[in-house]
Amino acid sequence: MLVAPGCGDGSSVDDLRERTQELRDKARDARERTEAAGERLVQRVRAALEKVRRSVPEATRDAQAPSSRGRTEEGRVDGYLTEVLSSVDSYWTRTLKASDLPEPRVRYLWIPPGRATRTACGTPADDNAAFYCSADDTIYVAEELAAAIWNGTSDNFPGERAGYGRAVGDFGLAYVIAHEYAHNIQQELGLMKTDPRYGVEPLELQADCMAGLWGNSVYRAGKLHPGDVEEAISTALAAGDFEANSPQHHGTPDQRRAAWLLGYRSGDPARCQRAGV
Repeated sequence: MLVAPGCGDGSSVDDLRERTQELRDKARDARERTEAAGERLVQRVRAALEKVRRSVPEATRDAQAPSSRGRTEEGRVDGYLTEVLSSVDSYWTRTLKASDLPEPRVRYLWIPPGRATRTACGTPADDNAAFYCSADDTIYVAEELAAAIWNGTSDNFPGERAGYGRAVGDFGLAYVIAHEYAHNIQQELGLMKTDPRYGVEPLELQADCMAGLWGNSVYRAGKLHPGDVEEAISTALAAGDFEANSPQHHGTPDQRRAAWLLGYRSGDPARCQRAGV
């Protein structure tokens, strides 16, 4: 015997309504928890960077900044990478120590051409590597990719393929190193947690802003060369992507350019809270 749907005493309809309301309540609670977690992240970023801002030291004329001017390709890009890293490390060491914070520590590995190595993040570091792995606290950069950026022959970045910019020059390469080092600073300041509403984009833009802070210190030290800023901006544009719906979206070319310039023009770590959140 067939029974028409909806017939009966109406209890099934009431049950459905109650279940629907229950699901709505759970969704609202989950949304409120997510928003609260996001706000706590914002407050943590502000507190950490505000403490650094109050004590940020002035750059001095004797601060050592790397320069590739007059070098040849035979001079080996790995030596330049180490010089850049040393300069960035010196900036953040002085900045954090002046803020009564522990000096930063990080490992690094420059990958020789044709080689690859395992990382604790599950992603191998090969000829295309340029990333910081928080699981083993190591910056990985491939010498082949570094040389391509230095020579302006890279085609690895999404912004390059879209014609927005080109990863180019010694200071473009320095921007990449300063950006990856900034991820280590985020890790040490407890800022590496992501807000599920935005994915990794805030962290990446904040790291761009922090890379700009180092660029500002080089400027104040009188160590910039003609074209350096343009190289950093062009490389930031090249690093941008357009996958806005992906949790791995790092920021559009214009966003990444703006984030680096925010740090570079201000020299104020507290300003980078707005780039990252």
